[in-house]
Amino acid sequence: MKRTVLLLAVLLLLSGRSFAQSAVDIRLNEVLVTNTAGLTDENGERCGWVELFNTAFGMVDVAGFYLTDDKSNPTKYMIPKGNTATVIPLRKYLILYADGNSQKGVFHMNFTLEGCRNLYLYSTDGETLIDEIEIPADLAENKSFGRVKDGEGRHEPVGWSKKSLRKSSDDKKIDAKGGFDYLDHPTPGYTNTTKAVVTKSEKMKAMDPWGGILAVTAMGVVFLCLIILYICFKNIGKRAVRKAEEEKAAKTAKVASPVKGVTVTAEGGINEEVIAAIAIACHLYQNGAVDPTIHDVESNILTFNKDLLRNSPWGNKMLTIKQDPQIK
Repeated sequence: MKRTVLLLAVLLLLSGRSFAQSAVDIRLNEVLVTNTAGLTDENGERCGWVELFNTAFGMVDVAGFYLTDDKSNPTKYMIPKGNTATVIPLRKYLILYADGNSQKGVFHMNFTLEGCRNLYLYSTDGETLIDEIEIPADLAENKSFGRVKDGEGRHEPVGWSKKSLRKSSDDKKIDAKGGFDYLDHPTPGYTNTTKAVVTKSEKMKAMDPWGGILAVTAMGVVFLCLIILYICFKNIGKRAVRKAEEEKAAKTAKVASPVKGVTVTAEGGINEEVIAAIAIACHLYQNGAVDPTIHDVESNILTFNKDLLRNSPWGNKMLTIKQDPQIK
């Protein structure tokens, strides 16, 4: 029971931490103060608007988040709860209409951006500042101001995530404007990057129109890999041959035998002449019941008398090995 309670407590803690981390991924991406010829709301009317952007690669529900133009009143406008439309998909946008009439719809704010110089985004607790944007005083009619690249640039991380907050390589090169600027034209619900994006392949084509650099680089990589493989396999082969020779030498090396006059190899092999002598001795021992003169009566002891049995098979073998051949 105690373990179950502890597990539930850990899960609740992790879920709260996960929500806080999702809140950090939301950015104030673009604002337009005076709208007379642009985006219309669901009622066909025009007003200023605010664009939120989800920088995460997962969905984030912004229901319960707060927007305000006054830091002393952080809960001035709350994004309504209980509506699935408040869930922002990964790398997508949400538009809030700043017409000062929240009765018109879910995403209509209760204040306008006229005369607004700063806009703040707070988490659901109404205390944690997630992001802010400073609106220029000279922002012209039907002109928007926002992040040059969606979600990138200066932002306000919440307390515990300041060290672990994910940052792109562009975040590390934030200019004096913090990544914000006047946009070429309003882009509500779409990317703020309106300039043509030059891909890496296009850059490569411009630098190497005939493909010579690419071909040389590719061939160089292939040959370098082949050289590395040759060196590796060559060294492996040498080591394998050396090891096989050492094992062969160890097997054929002779070691001292505990029996005088008997030669034993490292594998335990015995000289062929010794094997022949032992075989003859065993044969004579097995036939001892027929000819008692072959060996003594001691059990398990082989004794051969060369003088008493000169013409035995053993004697003939000894004569052949030890005596000089007789020439007649």
